[in-house]
Amino acid sequence: MGSDTCPQILFEAVLQAVSLLGSSDTLVIYASSSLIQKLSKNFVPQIELKTTKDEILMSDDPFFAVRHKKKSSIVLGIKDLKKQELDAFISAGNTGALMASATLYLSKLEGVRRLALLALLPTKNKPVALIDVGGNVSCKAHHLIQFAKIGAAYQSCLLNIEVPRVGLLNIGIESKKGTFEVRQAYESLLKDDSSKMQFVGNIEGAQVFEGNVDVLVTSGVTGNILLKTAEGMASFILETVAAELEPVKSDTKTPLEKLNQQFSYAEYPGAILSGIDGIVIKCHGYSSARAMYSSIKGAITLCRQDFLSKIKDRL
Repeated sequence: MGSDTCPQILFEAVLQAVSLLGSSDTLVIYASSSLIQKLSKNFVPQIELKTTKDEILMSDDPFFAVRHKKKSSIVLGIKDLKKQELDAFISAGNTGALMASATLYLSKLEGVRRLALLALLPTKNKPVALIDVGGNVSCKAHHLIQFAKIGAAYQSCLLNIEVPRVGLLNIGIESKKGTFEVRQAYESLLKDDSSKMQFVGNIEGAQVFEGNVDVLVTSGVTGNILLKTAEGMASFILETVAAELEPVKSDTKTPLEKLNQQFSYAEYPGAILSGIDGIVIKCHGYSSARAMYSSIKGAITLCRQDFLSKIKDRL
């Protein structure tokens, strides 16, 4: 509820994801009573319904909405996560409201001051973890330093990288480039002697996809712009190539299908709300059914791998 995509379209992902479930697994859906009536003919035993009475819109003020729309899908889902009635929660709704609700009702992981959104981007090597991608409008140097440590911990658990390489997104590789906060963060990370990560310096936008870093740290505004620009460019290139190629009938994957699987944003899980005691995934407001399916699949994988316990140990 509350995304830019029609709920019925997102529900297609739920039906597809049922095949991923084990015999004791359940997908819990939060929806208005009117929507539930429309979708009821497609429900299966492993889908549980919870009725919402409020809806947080994209235009709503996040904190006002969370405090006054307590029967919305975001607030109900986060509260159920707190009560351990859920193992993970996914939303394509208002990002600010999701973060405000998580901040209000869930505990932060030990030592974490500020939450951040972490998303994976494909590179020539392993995917790079980009943090923050929209959770924070402005960041102090100590926030960027913390993001680096959180990102390193997540990459250690996500991709089993023992000592993740960490870079700062900047307008040049020189230490004196960028804002005061970025320069301060650079100096502090350079002096960090932690054995859990390796700081490699500033990274320019053109270097992001070389695969030379495992974690790329930036503020939420810059990270969100980079993420959506990269996704938009990938979609543009894939659509252009598809339009130029003749359809090929084959039982094996075509080169275009392989490219789409590697570079389409819809093939990757949404952003992980990192630093919180719970698995929360934020999808784009304009997410397709395929993108929602990938997020459900990603959440199931994180639960089965006991991801949250690993993060707590690593931090």
